[in-house]
Amino acid sequence: MNRGIYPILSGALVQEQRLHTIAHNTANVNTTGFKREEALFGSLLARAGVAAEQLRPAESPLGPASRTRASAVPYVFAQVRGFQTDFSTGRLRETQEPLHLAIQGEGFFEVKTPDGLRHTRNGRFHLDANNRLVTEQGYPVMGTKGELKLPGGTVSVGHDGSLDVENKRIGTVKVVAFEDTTQLVKAGQGFFAGGAPVPLDDPAIESGHLEESNVHMMEEMVKLIEVSRVYESAQKVLQTFDHLAEVAIRDIGSSA
Repeated sequence: MNRGIYPILSGALVQEQRLHTIAHNTANVNTTGFKREEALFGSLLARAGVAAEQLRPAESPLGPASRTRASAVPYVFAQVRGFQTDFSTGRLRETQEPLHLAIQGEGFFEVKTPDGLRHTRNGRFHLDANNRLVTEQGYPVMGTKGELKLPGGTVSVGHDGSLDVENKRIGTVKVVAFEDTTQLVKAGQGFFAGGAPVPLDDPAIESGHLEESNVHMMEEMVKLIEVSRVYESAQKVLQTFDHLAEVAIRDIGSSA
């Protein structure tokens, strides 16, 4: 088999991974606070031809230097090196619900989950049966002094995350930032884990708003078309290799 087929195959597999990423982004276009992902690609340089060198006669008319060059044919393979999250702010949508909160600019809400503290940009909060401020999943939203429990009454949220009930200060929603967001990993349900959170002194919170996904459908559709064309080109090259192998086998058989 022609070894040139393997680099082409690796490129096709990379495009398949990219297709999965695009599909995941588009599936979450309406998910509150969702952050799109981008696959990171790289190349892997491998050297082939060692087996051919072992099969070459010791005395070659090409000489030792030519044999060395023949045994050092480089092959470049494509590979996915990881995934990068785009933390740019999505568009804010007004809901007129005072406990729906959106962060403008940097920052994450801190949430207490069964797996420990997690962070999110999804501010779709409400009060549970115990009057605690919780997420859609029922996890407590953390304040600067612990969990937030609100008494009955009219609630208002300040631009800095302060919570007032009947003009009485109850607490402040905790907002944290990360110096290096590349350390954050998605933990499901819109939460992020990892990193070293630092309390944000001057957050910008909009009450009665939710941050929409930062996925742009038109951009994702353009990428989908690009991936489809590259994948189709790889298929055609693989079919060409297959045809050449078929021709070679037929010619060898007819000359035998």
